[in-house]
Amino acid sequence: MTGGLFGLPIAVASRWIFNSYAVRSPEGTVAVVDPGLPSVAEAVLDAIADQLALDPRDVRTVVCTHGHSDHVGGVSTLLDGCDAGTEVHLPQRCEAYLAGETPRLFPLVESSLRFMPVYREQPFSAGALREFLAGTSKVGFGGRPQMTVDFDPAGFLGEGAPVPSLPGWVTLSTPGHSDDSTCFYHADSATLISGDTVVTQDGTAWFNPEYVDLELAGETADRLLSLEVRHLLPGHGPPIEARDVWAGREAPDGPPHGCVAARPLLAPPRTLGALTGSRDPWGAALRSRCARHRHRPRHSTRDADST
Repeated sequence: MTGGLFGLPIAVASRWIFNSYAVRSPEGTVAVVDPGLPSVAEAVLDAIADQLALDPRDVRTVVCTHGHSDHVGGVSTLLDGCDAGTEVHLPQRCEAYLAGETPRLFPLVESSLRFMPVYREQPFSAGALREFLAGTSKVGFGGRPQMTVDFDPAGFLGEGAPVPSLPGWVTLSTPGHSDDSTCFYHADSATLISGDTVVTQDGTAWFNPEYVDLELAGETADRLLSLEVRHLLPGHGPPIEARDVWAGREAPDGPPHGCVAARPLLAPPRTLGALTGSRDPWGAALRSRCARHRHRPRHSTRDADST
């Protein structure tokens, strides 16, 4: 069955800028990624039926790309619609957070201003905004200094770990946006579920300008730029299909503060000159890294034993 997003066995559900994905395994079971708001969790359950022709009882696994409240806040709602045996797996670093370690946070106002172009990418939902604001004080971290959850994690996924119930999908540790940031990669289809490590804006891939550690974010960018990616499924912003998501050109024609412009298969490239008048260290660092990578051969992790 390949009737989902971009012809892949993947369903997508969104409320405003909050995306969740349901991935069908070859065995016909489902893993859900980032049911971040209660309404998003409900929408992805509907998408499993509408886009994958499966039942919520087929959900075996829930995985989250990081512990921010807008990525874990709808997990308990999702579990209410699934079988009792559905397991939740969080990034490895979340185990320490739940044991009492305080997560690092990026400066809220400054980072939110840099992130503003993404807010316009998807139809606004006042309800989703209210859910997000209410959830930051209840589940996950970001709006509160310590991480809490209202479900019992079955496990924690570290670098190279296979995604439970999804053969061929591998966990990538991608710190920068947060220390627990994680992506999920499928080499055979060149698909990256990027969480908040890479978002999209105006049809382009944009390494997230919200970060707790610029150096780690740069190292993560180096790594991801070396992967073959034709399908980019971000936590925020519309998914992108391109011959090479990383192919493009640097600012001033690229995305604001970012470094690469993905060229969608069926749409002409667009520029963002009005949004690229300012510069920050993130944009400069990533543009420099892009320049180094544009002529490097790309590889995938399909040769790794873990995939």
